[in-house]
Amino acid sequence: MSVRNDVFQQICPRSNQGRKCRACRTGGTVMSSIMPLLAALVVSFCCFAGTAHSQGGDEAVRAIENHYRELGTLRARVVQKNFLKSFGKTKTFSGALSIKKPGRLRLDYTNGQRIVIDGKKVWFYSRKSEQVIKRTFTDFEEANIPVAFLLGAASIRDDFTVVQPKGNTPLLLDLVPKRPGAPMKKIRLRSEEDGRIVEMRIFDRSGNVTTIAFTEIQEGVKLQDELFRFSVPKGTEIIE
Repeated sequence: MSVRNDVFQQICPRSNQGRKCRACRTGGTVMSSIMPLLAALVVSFCCFAGTAHSQGGDEAVRAIENHYRELGTLRARVVQKNFLKSFGKTKTFSGALSIKKPGRLRLDYTNGQRIVIDGKKVWFYSRKSEQVIKRTFTDFEEANIPVAFLLGAASIRDDFTVVQPKGNTPLLLDLVPKRPGAPMKKIRLRSEEDGRIVEMRIFDRSGNVTTIAFTEIQEGVKLQDELFRFSVPKGTEIIE
């Protein structure tokens, strides 16, 4: 089973009832970006708000802390590559990402998929399947997906240990979850000298790897709150 289906079954209520919606039947593609994007939001905006527990890489940690501490908004292009170990294949997605504190995110993929977080609700929309999955942060917490810090309910330093991989440059850091049973094995991030994160790599416990590269990064831009409000298209089925 691919990581996409694993994550989808944690979120899709129908999977727990022995049923399958159209998104499930097509491999859960609308959900393929949940973990990486939430991880990206966590790392970029939350994890270095305070002093993280670190095993090496102190200089890089301080640079990232200083860069993101006061940053309120971010806009970027993303290229996401999902390597599925069971198939030995990599799928590539691209899109436009917008983030605004506290806890708001919008990601529009070029294939018609969309993720919108308004601070309370999380929407996963698939134009192809004409369905949208509506969830809350509580749902993610119950699914053992560490996103409580999106609302400032937790600190990343309580959930991750920062480690600098041996033999690598100071601009490469690993975040290793402290909590047993976390869906991800580690998050590896690459930053520039000024602390700006330009790439993230998420390793799950099944050997799947998702790489997210950030380009055309704009920081401190004006983003209207309306951008993070999802309007359900006519004829779209809502799954709760």
